[in-house]
Amino acid sequence: MSNEPILQDLLAFLGASPTPFHAVASAVERLAAAGFQPIAETDTWGDLQPGRYTFVHGGTSVFAFVIPDARPISGFRIVGAHTDSPNLRLKPNAEYKKEGYAQLGVEVYGGVLLNSWLDRDLSLAGRVFVRDGDRVESRLVRFTKPMLRVAQLAIHLDRDVNDGLKLNRQEHLAPIFGLASEGAKDLTSLLAEELKVDRDKVLGSDLMLYDVVPPTLGGRDQEMIFSGRLDNLAMCHAGLRALIDAAPQAAAGNVVPFVALFDHEEVGSESAYGAHSGALPRALERIVMGRGGSREDFHRALAGSLCVSADMAHAVHPNYEGRHEARHKPVLNGGPVIKINAQQRYATSGPTAVLFRELCAKAEVPVQHYAHRTDLPCGSTIGPIASTLLGIRTVDVGNPMLSMHSVRELGGAKDPAMMTKVLAAFYACPDPGGA
Repeated sequence: MSNEPILQDLLAFLGASPTPFHAVASAVERLAAAGFQPIAETDTWGDLQPGRYTFVHGGTSVFAFVIPDARPISGFRIVGAHTDSPNLRLKPNAEYKKEGYAQLGVEVYGGVLLNSWLDRDLSLAGRVFVRDGDRVESRLVRFTKPMLRVAQLAIHLDRDVNDGLKLNRQEHLAPIFGLASEGAKDLTSLLAEELKVDRDKVLGSDLMLYDVVPPTLGGRDQEMIFSGRLDNLAMCHAGLRALIDAAPQAAAGNVVPFVALFDHEEVGSESAYGAHSGALPRALERIVMGRGGSREDFHRALAGSLCVSADMAHAVHPNYEGRHEARHKPVLNGGPVIKINAQQRYATSGPTAVLFRELCAKAEVPVQHYAHRTDLPCGSTIGPIASTLLGIRTVDVGNPMLSMHSVRELGGAKDPAMMTKVLAAFYACPDPGGA
């Protein structure tokens, strides 16, 4: 598998996806181009024919799968990732004026590296609810020009700032939207203009801030990726591309390859569109039933299933090597990282780690391991959630990166193709037994 097409498509995917809403639209576009047909959750799945399918759940989660010709379905090969990233999001009554400036009230979403949002060229993107006759439609919006800036206080007014920056989320993160001049257009008017609708047709919105600087290759030899939202759109992209690559072979098997891209992982996954919801279990059961299976067949299929929880991993930071576990220091472009935690913050078990290592060997891809320092709290993923909900054997993996949860993150340019290749092999993986 060539690295360049995957890499360029990833950069395009990142650039087109400033919000989870846009990420879902970008995913659906790629799936449709590969022959995946839309199926709605409100449709009847009672006679599900062999083929490629995709459905969107709530506008911020998307699922896709391939139904093979064979019956019964013996299991699922699930790659799970998440569409959301930590950012700043507008409050409902966001606009206000203060000291001659127009500003917007924001709320912090997820574990944001707050200082990374200072003095950046920011804009707005999200979805807008518009009245169209008797219907209310959801439309994507994205302002491409810089509109906002969270201005940092000058060092002359805070001489101790370099000894430790302290940001109050309520007081210090409100971006400047412009000057408080009379007759200036409000946000609703700008949204109406952008969508080419009358102002009174705009009923509401879900808007987020994003950095307008596009994704790019960087480093001395262009061996790195500089971009926002690598965590976790890079893994969404790998799961999608792997499914598309594996689809022809999957049609001749008896397992269902399935990609599940959830929202709200960064705030705990407990929502109608997060991994804690019933969306994934319902979909898997309906697939088995739609192929003529029984409830017993569904449970048997789960017992024969495997899941890869794909979420970006921590590469060793050369300026802070002491924050890493001494014998588990992943490096950029060193291949996929298997994440292990005894407290079950990651769902990897001994057998599933071996399984993934074997897949990497088969794909001729190097593999790395990550364990958190025991004296530091460890983050988590959707892996423990999926494995708990369904009892599915799971391995937590990800590509290594730096600056996780910054407005601009850093990854390796060779890692995306390697992960995609291994995930494609996973989709075709037979039941290893005992895992």
